[in-house]
Amino acid sequence: MNANYKKGLRIAVLLVTSLLIASVSAATYYTMFMGADVGITGNEVIFVEGTDWGSSTMGGGAQSVALILAGDAGAITTVSDPVRIHNSGAGAHNLNLKLDTWDGESETELNYIHVTVYNDVSGGSAQGDTIELVPGGADVTETGSISIPSAGADWRVEWVIYWKDTATT
Repeated sequence: MNANYKKGLRIAVLLVTSLLIASVSAATYYTMFMGADVGITGNEVIFVEGTDWGSSTMGGGAQSVALILAGDAGAITTVSDPVRIHNSGAGAHNLNLKLDTWDGESETELNYIHVTVYNDVSGGSAQGDTIELVPGGADVTETGSISIPSAGADWRVEWVIYWKDTATT
């Protein structure tokens, strides 16, 4: 009888843990993270906060960011200026924003995510390719080589997120 009690207790703990993991996983629909490492010696090209920064965080040496971006179910959400790329050097630098990893290929609640680099903080022209993440589709995972001009140039990185109507928090 004691063995059945222990077995029942283990199963109950497993079920509670599974429910906790499932609820935490479902609660992440409103959070998007961007991780990037910029490999320029001397940190002449860095990330800086944009006007839509919110509660995002900056990594060491302004070489990486963790963006927290909100989106609404069934709507296209454009976050036009969450983070900027700044050239503090004297010369132009080539850069390539490249997807490291993402776990959205099997995400049934997401239509797509588009990440585009613009050469001005208020408008500007798209630079390079738009990173396109489409669950179960063909992804574009990098911008390709783009050249940011010298002496204080600031570019913005725009995110467009489109959740399906069935997405929940």
